[in-house]
Amino acid sequence: MDLTGVGPMAKPLGEDAYSSLRSAGLLLSIPTLLIVSPLAGFFLGVWLDRWLHTRPWLSIVGLALGFVAAGRETWLIHRRALEAEEQRKKRKET
Repeated sequence: MDLTGVGPMAKPLGEDAYSSLRSAGLLLSIPTLLIVSPLAGFFLGVWLDRWLHTRPWLSIVGLALGFVAAGRETWLIHRRALEAEEQRKKRKET
């Protein structure tokens, strides 16, 4: 019995073989964006606050911009995932 899927009875890998894995990877990047973007904005704001002596205003602005950037990227990823799913459904219909 061949459990690896590479024997003579294995199905050939097509374009659809990795589409669900690609979608999962795309959607799993969302939590990373929601954590990293605000933190990057905050720490950039802290650095600018120290340099320009405007504490805490630029930290707050950086944090807010980080959340906005994360929300925008999340929306774009969601749209991309929906478009890929629609294309996959159209290919299955034809």
